[in-house]
Order: sequence, then C-alpha cells, then structure tokens
Amino acid sequence: MKRDSSSISHKKAQKAQKIILCLLCFLCLFVATVQAQSPDVVQLFEQIATLIQNNRLPEAEKELNSILRVTPDLPVALNLLGTIRAKQNRLLEAETLFLRAIKKDNKFTGARMNLVYLYLLKRAPDKAIVQLNEVLAVEPENAQAQVILGDTYLAKNDLAKAEENYLAALQGRLDNAGALFGLAQISRLKGETKEPVIYLNRVVTLTTDSASPEFLYKFALEAMRSNMFDEAKAALQRAVEMSPKEPSYLLALGIAWLRKTDLFEAEKLFRRVLEIQPGNAQAQLHLGYIMLLQKKPAEARVWLEKSARSGAAIPEVPYYLGLVAQDQGDDQRAIALFQKAVQQLPSYAHPRIALGAIYLRLKDYARAQQELETAVKLAPEEPSGHYNLALLYARTKQPDKAQEQMRIVEDLKSKQRTPSGGLVLPPASTPQ
Repeated sequence: MKRDSSSISHKKAQKAQKIILCLLCFLCLFVATVQAQSPDVVQLFEQIATLIQNNRLPEAEKELNSILRVTPDLPVALNLLGTIRAKQNRLLEAETLFLRAIKKDNKFTGARMNLVYLYLLKRAPDKAIVQLNEVLAVEPENAQAQVILGDTYLAKNDLAKAEENYLAALQGRLDNAGALFGLAQISRLKGETKEPVIYLNRVVTLTTDSASPEFLYKFALEAMRSNMFDEAKAALQRAVEMSPKEPSYLLALGIAWLRKTDLFEAEKLFRRVLEIQPGNAQAQLHLGYIMLLQKKPAEARVWLEKSARSGAAIPEVPYYLGLVAQDQGDDQRAIALFQKAVQQLPSYAHPRIALGAIYLRLKDYARAQQELETAVKLAPEEPSGHYNLALLYARTKQPDKAQEQMRIVEDLKSKQRTPSGGLVLPPASTPQ
C-alpha cells in the first residue's frame, strides 16, 4: 500500500520520538554501574541525566565530553552520550556508543535495553532479541525485558515464544498490563473470542492512571477489534488529552465515535486530523464516508477523490465513490469503480453486492449471479447480498432458490443481525 511522503515522514519522526522516550526511561539504570563510585560522581551523572531529560543537550554533552576525555571508556558516560545521539536522531553513532558501553561492561543492562529500542526502531528484531536474551541472562526476572521480548516475537508471528515470555513476565500474577495485552493479541490471533475480552478488561483496571498515551492507543486499537468500543473510546480520550495534536490518536478516536454511531463527534475529529495533516488519506476517507451517510454526495466525492489521489490502495475509496456515482445515476462509472474496489480486495463483498444489484437492474443476469453468489459466500451474514440474490433467482425463474434466500434474510433479521444498508465501515480503517 502506497502512502504519501508526508505521512511516512511523520510516522518515522513519531517512532523516533517514541524510542527516545523509551531510551530515557533507562537512564536510571546507570546508578547500579556507578554505585561503587563516590556520592559526588553518582550525583554528577544524575544531573547529566536530568539535563538530557529536559532537552538541555549541549550542556549535557559538554559535561560528558569532559568526563570521557579523562576516562574514554566509562560505560555510564558512553550510554548517556548514546542517548543524546539518539535524541538527535544520529542512530548509527548512538548504536556505536551503546556497543562500546556494553563491551566495557557486559552486564550493563541499561545500555543493552537502549540497544534493544534502537534495533526495534531500525527494524532489526533479531538483533533486539539477542540483546534482550543477554539482559535476561543477567536479570532473569526482568519483566519489562520479557514483555518486550514477547512483543518482538509477536511481531515476527512467533506466537509460542511470545506467549512464553508474556507468561514469564506475569509470574503467576495478573498485574502486568503489557503482558496481559500481549496475551490478548495472541488470543485474538488464535481465533478465540472470550479470552481477548477477559485479558483486555483486566488491562483496563491496570491502566486507569496510565501516563503512556502510546500504550493507551495500542490498547484502544486492540479493544476495537474485540468490539469494546466504550473502553477504546475512554482510552483514546485520555491519550488525546496527553497528546492533543497526535493525528493517529485523533483518527482512532474518530473511528471509535463512528463505531458508536456519533457522526457529529467523529466528523469533528476527522476535521481536526486534516487541520494537522491535510493529506491524511484515512481521515479523508472517513470524512467522505460521513458525508455519504449524511446524504451529501458532492462533498463526499470531494473528500474521497482527495483520498484516492494519495496513491494508497484503499478499496473502500472506489467503493464509496461508486455509491456516489450510482446515486447520481451514472451506472457505468459506478461499475468501473466497484470493479476497481474488487480488484484491490477480492474478498470485499460489498462492492460485489453493489455490482450484482446494478447488473440485475440492467438485466445482465449472468454477471449479477456471478457477483452475488460470490458475495454471499464472502459475507454470509450480510442480508443485502441474500436479498438481491433472491430477486435474481425470482427473475430467472428459480423460485425454490429465491425462497431459500429470502428465508436466510428473514433468519438474519430474526437474529437481529445488523444490515449495513450498502455501507460498511472500512475494515482496515484502524491506524497502524
């Protein structure tokens, strides 16, 4: 899937900022390395760490250079200077400094953890795993390292090793939000339905005072996948309070409001995203979707066409544009757009249903049957597919098949299945 360059640059900058914040979390670990030193030395490094945390980098670097001129291989100083380089996005230099620190002191877990985050940022998970195992060799009960190792294996789709590390982090206690969150993801990937909700509900109780907007955001995305929209919305609202200008948080909160059918709140949030990131294709798509729901096809078309120009292959965009064309009586344009949506995502049932309905109206029964029969196989719980297929069978003198399809429609209604009415929320709309 293609993305516009501004979005890619923003994502890289965002990830770099996250890694920097994580690196700073480990500054406190240097104390164990210098505890044999005098209190004045410990205090000096604490002051330097504070300077780094407060972004007073030139002052911190000046102090560190003075120390390194006297003791060139002092692990604590190398680690702190590496952190400065990471904050400056000079990642290669940062890596070199962290490696020098652990070469001098191979039990310096703070520097190793810094390397872990650095390698994850550089998308080198295998290198991160090596460093995490070294940390756990020194600190076997380091729950934070176990959770990160679980996350790394999960990203590699190694569910068994991920689960092993999450369970080790819990140590029989249900008080580690990161480990529980990982287990929730594994349960979902295994196709379980009840277990993810159980794990996520426990995470909610552990993160009521969370100061990490990034964790709240990741939790919310997973909660939405388990239809826990109230919990997702609450987490995202807290994340937005802490980072009010982060587009991905605003976009996800808009999606949560949309899933709660509050179009007014969702529209406000998508427009806020576009004020910050005018080229955000997902925000444009969702705003176009809302305009479509509000029976404003002209404005819907404007936003959807902007999303299409982003170059991202989002099948919902041509589908919704096809609905606009259909509403304006342009069947040929609608057909071309629905076909494009199917080409982009062959398993997407709704444009097939729309195609079948148009072909049915145009009396092209062979094509209508092909699209509708495929659609009901892909989305057996979508009533509109069965309904249109019933009409087709009735018109082609197949009454038994028509009655069977209508029976399915009535059965779905009796089970209170919610029909989409020809519109569905983008299945891949959650920000990544």
